[in-house]
Amino acid sequence: MYATIHEFRCPTDAETGVREAVAGCLPTGDDPAGLIALADVADPGSGTAVALWTDEPATDGRVYRVTDEFHGRAWGRSPLFAQVTWLNGDGDPTRADAAERAGRDRIWPSVREIETVVDTFALRSADDRIVVVGLATGRETYEQVERAVMRTELLPSEDPALLPGYDRIDQARVLLAELPTAVRS
Repeated sequence: MYATIHEFRCPTDAETGVREAVAGCLPTGDDPAGLIALADVADPGSGTAVALWTDEPATDGRVYRVTDEFHGRAWGRSPLFAQVTWLNGDGDPTRADAAERAGRDRIWPSVREIETVVDTFALRSADDRIVVVGLATGRETYEQVERAVMRTELLPSEDPALLPGYDRIDQARVLLAELPTAVRS
């Protein structure tokens, strides 16, 4: 599974659907297998779309491979809120490997029991940028996640120099979450 990330203007009237508003920013050709449309909490007119593709799409933009999907306790419920975390902006492959391992082996085990977590997608581009998209039923989820992560100790084999933290975090309201069966399985 692959993903592309796009900025769009959120519809301001009831006649324009979210899917239609997002369609203009997607690569031309096939429809995505899934789509997550998010409205920025700080600027509700600004949106981010995460398109999920079965095959790698032909696009001039960055394409991410879905490296992990973690189902939360609220899996199957409709997400209302999202957090998009951008990591490894310099594209260091060693840091990308360390971030993926930390996500799988330390961070996910510390947050998987939080009741309001729906789904988490870890994405990695060919140039080793990492994006984590977390979907939840409650806005307070991300404070709970942050507290849980801050309480975890690094694993003995983790090098803190390779885990400098995130580059950016965007919190959003979920406008649309159409997840494909291939990712949901």
